[in-house]
Amino acid sequence: MRYDSPFIKFLEAIANMLIGTFLWFLFSLPVITVFASGAALYHCTVKVIFGEKKGNGVFRDFFDSYRSNLVPGIKLSLIALIALLFVAEGLWTGYQIWRINIWGLLYLILGIVISSIVICTLIYIPPVLSRFEAPVLSIIRLAVWFAMKKPLRSIFYLLLLGALILGIQAFPLAIVIIPGVYADLIRTYLEKDLQKFIEENGLAQDGPEEDEETLPEEEADESSIDLDRRFAEKEGKRKK
Repeated sequence: MRYDSPFIKFLEAIANMLIGTFLWFLFSLPVITVFASGAALYHCTVKVIFGEKKGNGVFRDFFDSYRSNLVPGIKLSLIALIALLFVAEGLWTGYQIWRINIWGLLYLILGIVISSIVICTLIYIPPVLSRFEAPVLSIIRLAVWFAMKKPLRSIFYLLLLGALILGIQAFPLAIVIIPGVYADLIRTYLEKDLQKFIEENGLAQDGPEEDEETLPEEEADESSIDLDRRFAEKEGKRKK
């Protein structure tokens, strides 16, 4: 049997996806680490399972990404939990008012719109976190920007997430692979948007002064770009 055959490569991708999903589930158990593990899963899906590191093991890349994103990931998870609590309270309040007064329907609809925006933003946070090294507010700002840039696609990602959650409810064992499948399904077009943003804002690393000999290993990878520093450098060059 040829080990480079399409069938073997397909099985290898499935195996790595299962491993990545298991690691995501394991490291998401504390709940406040869900964005750090989500960023690590997305990183492995893009870079290891289907990217330039294809064929490499998932473990090391997952742990490296998880470790580098742990602190901002915890902060983002706490912010997300607070935001979701406010959204849930707003939806519940709107529903209760609607039962008494028809004007409560408007309040409920507004709550649904806001909750959709919040959840769409949360979907984009792990990919953005996996790609950029920046303060928490910058990560949130970027996630909102990507979510609102192409709202129809964001709505599709939201509906797809809902469909996969229903799939897990119908077939609980599907949880062992569905998170990895979801990361794979959203990566194609999302990666194009991320790469375009990097190029348009001068964040792509080029030139001898920014090669791997002058940058630490983690900064030499596009997945670890100091967004604020690079923007500051760019603005400095413009002023000159």
